[in-house]
Amino acid sequence: MPKKSHRVASRQAEVSKERKRKKRSQASQKRAVAISASPSPAPKPPAQPSASKPSLPQAVPRYRYFIADLRKIGVIAGAMLIILIVLAFLLG
Repeated sequence: MPKKSHRVASRQAEVSKERKRKKRSQASQKRAVAISASPSPAPKPPAQPSASKPSLPQAVPRYRYFIADLRKIGVIAGAMLIILIVLAFLLG
């Protein structure tokens, strides 16, 4: 039988999911009402790219913690290497 804390956490997760579903459905309903209520805009002519400006490549998404994670990995690897060197001298 699960602990009380696990049951409480499970119930809170369910409630949270239900809230998110409600928000999502309300937002989609509001969007549908807004789309149906607004008049359709006149179609715009397609934009012609200028020959003088080259198109820019798509921006690559940046991962927020990538540099910090690499730094941590480097510190751990360095510490392990130092420990191995010290052990090699002590035991060898």
